[in-house]
Amino acid sequence: MEITIVQGEIKYLDDCLEALMNSELASIYLPDEKVARNHLIEAFERKEMYLALDREAKCIGYITFVLNGMFYNFPYVCNISVKENFRMRGIGKRLLEFFEDIGFIHSDKVFLLVSSFNKRAKKLYESIGYKQVGVIDDLYKDGTSEYMMMKVKSS
Repeated sequence: MEITIVQGEIKYLDDCLEALMNSELASIYLPDEKVARNHLIEAFERKEMYLALDREAKCIGYITFVLNGMFYNFPYVCNISVKENFRMRGIGKRLLEFFEDIGFIHSDKVFLLVSSFNKRAKKLYESIGYKQVGVIDDLYKDGTSEYMMMKVKSS
């Protein structure tokens, strides 16, 4: 599927909220839509939001990241979400490639966390070169682990 990735504009807030709220991540960590909306607004305001737009310039997903977000030194994905009816079409992978293209300009390593319940996402990350380098138990929710994933720039 052909997409364009652009800097986020607040006019796409509702599309991003739809993608997020229809995810397993939100059902576990952000069941309150108002809290989720505020997280997204903050990402737009900090210019950390990037959108996947289809041919008609409709937002079908997003990624948020911080270039010095991991240990104040390494690029870190904060959140990635694709609208439910567009999942499994390579859009998440394209958003990650966009992140890596920018991240590897700034560092030779990039990072993300993936929740223990999100097995499909972890499998995707591993398939594109991310390695688990740590586990943080009970970080956001008791009984749920976060896997710290790192990818090293290939030479």
